[in-house]
Order: sequence, then C-alpha cells, then structure tokens
Amino acid sequence: NTALRVRGLSVSFQLDGGPVEAVRHVDLDVPRGQLVALLGESGSGKSVTARAVMGLAGQGATVTADELTLGDTDLRTVSPGQLRELRGTRMSLVLQDALSALNPVLTIGDQLGELFRVHRGASKKAARARAVDLLGMVGIPAPARRVDDYPHQFSGGMRQRILIAMAIALEPELLIADEPTTALDVTVQAQILDLLGTLRSQLNMG
Repeated sequence: NTALRVRGLSVSFQLDGGPVEAVRHVDLDVPRGQLVALLGESGSGKSVTARAVMGLAGQGATVTADELTLGDTDLRTVSPGQLRELRGTRMSLVLQDALSALNPVLTIGDQLGELFRVHRGASKKAARARAVDLLGMVGIPAPARRVDDYPHQFSGGMRQRILIAMAIALEPELLIADEPTTALDVTVQAQILDLLGTLRSQLNMG
C-alpha cells in the first residue's frame, strides 16, 4: 500500500512581478516501507515539494495538485486543523537544522513527552518512559540519564537523532527528511542515514 501518492503537484509564489513557478507537475509515489530519493541541484524545488506535501509551503504560495493523498486521506480537502493533526501523527518532517528546530529551554524528555501527552493523552510518567524508549531507539547512549538534558548538551549528530526521534514518535506512515545530514561530518551522515533506513523497515514507514 502507498504512504504518499502525488499527481501533478505545482507550487507557485506571488512576487511583485507576478507568479513564479517553483515546482511544476510533480508525480510521486512513496510505498509503505520504501525509500524514495528526490535528487536535484540547489534551488530545483526539492524542499518546496516536501513542504507543499506537508501543507507548509508558506505565505504567498499557491499549491495545486490533481492528486495528493496520504494513505487514503485526500490532503487537498482536509481542514487546516485536520492537517495540523496529521503532521506528526501520520506524516513527519525532519529538517537539517536541529538546533533551531529544538526548544532550547525545555529538556529533551519534555519535548518528546509532549507529543505523547498532546496526541495520545499519556500521563507525564508514561510520556517520559516513552521518551526514554525513543532515545534508545535512535541510538542515544544512556537514554534514561540523557532524557533530562537540554539540546545544547548534545553534539550535532545526537541532536539530529533527537529530531528523528520526535519525527517517528507517533509512528507515522510517511517521513520526509529534507537534507537531514547537511551540517554533519561524513561519518555521522552515514550513521544518520543508516538509522533512517533501520527505522523505515521497523516501522514500515515510507
């Protein structure tokens, strides 16, 4: 079965001189459990495509598609509130800049745990336990101790693992990783990509 099906996706931005087409007529299928790579030079529209799928194309963007479905859900017709609920629960986005994506004044455990409290109604204790499990799952050493640490206490590679933990917390069927290894050294890049590959098969995630 298909995690994501895209047909005829186009995105344009309204500028002073008129509309500028950033993405034209993209077709894309992402089966459950499979990896699909978008390749293209800088500025070719990869990030815009990813964000348009998530409903995050931004101010001034016009997104059109003949088909845009997450599993059996038509993303073109859901309300903004429903779309917000789908983000994180059924589809997730991992960005390249972990430091700006994490809240500097909350512990990692609080940030991870919040997902379970908000979306699953978990108690604080249960949410914390799930946060520790997730940190272990993404390869953070001594997760029971590190769960109370703040983002600045982790290396860049470890912060990126934490972002991935947040993205997979609610076991989405689709994970969009937008250049998640750009700021990391080559060895750590390979580890992060291996981790994403392992989680993809474990969670049957597209």
